[in-house]
This record gives sequence, C-alpha cells and structure tokens, in this order.
Amino acid sequence: MAAAEILPVASGEASSEDVTITEPVTVCLKDAGGPEISDRAGVIILLKSDDDAYFKIGALSARTPSLIIAGAGTYRFDRIANGVACGVFRA
Repeated sequence: MAAAEILPVASGEASSEDVTITEPVTVCLKDAGGPEISDRAGVIILLKSDDDAYFKIGALSARTPSLIIAGAGTYRFDRIANGVACGVFRA
C-alpha cells in the first residue's frame, strides 16, 4: 500500500474524515519540519462505534510517533490544538 495523507499538516484543532481500515496499517505523525516531531505535537486516535460515537483508543506524539492499527474498523484522527503544526499519514 502506498503512503497516503490522513490529516494534513496544520496547526489548530481539526479532525480527519472517517478512515476505514480493513487490514493492518501503520499510521505516523508528521510535521512541516520533516521527520523530527515537536514534543508538543499530538493526535488522538478514535474508533467509531456501531451507534456512531467515537471512542479514544490511542494517541500519536513525539514519544509514540507511529503505531500499527491491526483491527478493522472506522477510525478518526483528531489534532490537538497546541500551536504546533502536525498531521498524520498511513503507510
């Protein structure tokens, strides 16, 4: 699978569109400066339930800039408003 943007790099609070995952995928935090992620960058990972509610299941940060989502489902990525430009891509 080719890398693809989920949430564009920007500052301020924002949410991605729903992302449907059907097979394991790596998601990774990115910023405008390249691979060095600011300590203040952060994105919350949410899983959509059967009644369309979103549940926090994890986060991306400078300490955990990437992870593998192995479970099929519909996810959303919410950028934290903290003055740092960051985004998310999948690989």
